[in-house]
Amino acid sequence: MIISGAISTLAGTSFLLQAAQPDASPVNLAGYAVLGGVFVLVSAIRLGRHTRLTASD
Repeated sequence: MIISGAISTLAGTSFLLQAAQPDASPVNLAGYAVLGGVFVLVSAIRLGRHTRLTASD
């Protein structure tokens, strides 16, 4: 969670700085969205495994 928060902080700062440029484009948000999706997928897989392991005890 700490790493994810740090990445989000860096990304948010980067987006703000890029938005201030005259040729700003939302294309850079796509990479952030993909990375966020990967984090959510990994979390869901880990949670599902943990739930199955604790339910079988």
